[in-house]
Amino acid sequence: MKKYLLIITAIFLLTANMLYAQQRQMQPMNIKIGTSDKTGGLYPIGISIAKVLNINSKIHKLNPDVVATPGAVYNIDSVISGELNFGIVENDAQYRAYKGLGEWEGTPQYDLRAIISLAPEIMQLIVSEKSKIKTLMDLKDKHINLGQPGETAYYNSQLILNSYGHDNYTVYYDNISTSLKDTITMLQDGRLDGFFINSFVPLYLIKQLSETSHIRFVDITSANKLLLQYPDYKITTLKKSEYPKAYNPNDTYTLSVMTSIVTSSKTSNYAAYIMAKEIVENLNILKTLHPALKNLDIKEMLKYNTAPIHPGAMRYYVDKGLLN
Repeated sequence: MKKYLLIITAIFLLTANMLYAQQRQMQPMNIKIGTSDKTGGLYPIGISIAKVLNINSKIHKLNPDVVATPGAVYNIDSVISGELNFGIVENDAQYRAYKGLGEWEGTPQYDLRAIISLAPEIMQLIVSEKSKIKTLMDLKDKHINLGQPGETAYYNSQLILNSYGHDNYTVYYDNISTSLKDTITMLQDGRLDGFFINSFVPLYLIKQLSETSHIRFVDITSANKLLLQYPDYKITTLKKSEYPKAYNPNDTYTLSVMTSIVTSSKTSNYAAYIMAKEIVENLNILKTLHPALKNLDIKEMLKYNTAPIHPGAMRYYVDKGLLN
């Protein structure tokens, strides 16, 4: 037993020394991190990750470049193609990509790798008060923006509506490829009755909307069969205190999905190791950089991934005793 432990220790020391030597010899490298559009929820999270990576960038020599993108589908496709080094995505998109479902029907992305989970995004249906929409059953003949193709909100919203039997004859599905800012303007102008969004809360543009317009959040948790079909969805409470000026008298009951950082199997072990290391070892700083990150817990952050953890990241977690 003692001999076995000595061998394992020697392997870990050799691995650490190899990584250290690689760190000393490598040239500075820019790494692209895909997020969302600049008004979306994932972009500021990407900025927070970049700030953490920049703390020791002179040592590890990885220089983060946060890229605004159309969202999770684009991020996954782009890390697989090599256009992006890392992407921040919702875990239901990670699940569909790796399993070959939904947008990747029949083409599972087996090169997809996970680094670490972050925080949950909340699914929201936001409607104008004058639309008279109080429940999902009130959507008949209403104009609802499902979100942009490439965003998980676009996929989630269709699942939610289909679970209620809505189709193109009862709800006008406005698939409008606009920014969140433009979508909000359309709601305020009366061109939309509501829109779906997945985001961390509070989100600045939604908070601003709730303070300047009469809006409400619609409960969507009664789509219970989604919870059986999609294990990444969780029942969540959107607290009234997050958007106190909204017309909801109480909390809103909805669904959430975890977000994560993903990469490709072709990403170097070194880059994946450093990404994991800098996030974990600067976790207390990361928690202060965005309200959605304030409750990060390392034990929870190592759960919820469908794709295998990248071996570089796994090496860090094993070295630190976080995973076996």
